[in-house]
Parts: sequence; C-alpha cells; structure tokens
Amino acid sequence: MMRRTLHIGIASPQYVHQRMREIAKGGPKGPNEPRVWFTSYEALARVFSRQNIMLIEILREFEPESVTELANKVGREKTNVLRSLKTLKEFDIVEFQEGEGGRKPPRLKYHAFQSTFYPRKVA
Repeated sequence: MMRRTLHIGIASPQYVHQRMREIAKGGPKGPNEPRVWFTSYEALARVFSRQNIMLIEILREFEPESVTELANKVGREKTNVLRSLKTLKEFDIVEFQEGEGGRKPPRLKYHAFQSTFYPRKVA
C-alpha cells in the first residue's frame, strides 16, 4: 500500500481565496499543495481533537471492520463515533469502504499529516 500524506494549509481566508482563484485560473500547484485548508490553528485543533486523534490511531493500527467495532475499541457510543467520522470524512481524512454484509468500515485515506502556515517565505 502506498503511504500518502495529507498536506494541510493554515492561512487567512483572504489568502485561501486568492490561492484557490490562482489554481482555478491554471496557476501552478506544487507537489505539496494543501488539499485541506484551515483559517486558524484553533480550527485545525477542532478537527484534530484528542478524540479524533484516538480514532485515527485506532483506524491506522487495527482497521476495524465496522463502526461498532471502532466504537467499542475507543469506548464511545456508536452515534458519537459516527459524528466524529463524518467530520473526518468532510476533511478527506477517512472514507467508508464497501465491506461484507453491507458494512462500510471506515478507513484512513492518509498515513501522515503535514501542516504548513501560509504565506511562507521561500529561501
């Protein structure tokens, strides 16, 4: 399995808007161009909360076969785990695969996460 890194950008809303316009006009995209943007470290921290990090770690290590199994491993209610997984899916961190018996086990899309604050000075 290929190891993938999710590149995360942290920048002002104005910078993000400007960057998206540049890309839409055909501007160059670097190999580490952020796929997900946050407008503050606080916003990033809400998605990468302690509980969500625990889910990411369990998904990475055990690859549970169902949301119920994941909820049991982290000691949380299934509905709360589903809510967290929905947030992680919105930010392209997890996906749901087709499994046996109609199950859709959650899977990590990335093995590593790298955040960068923009704009950054280029040396």
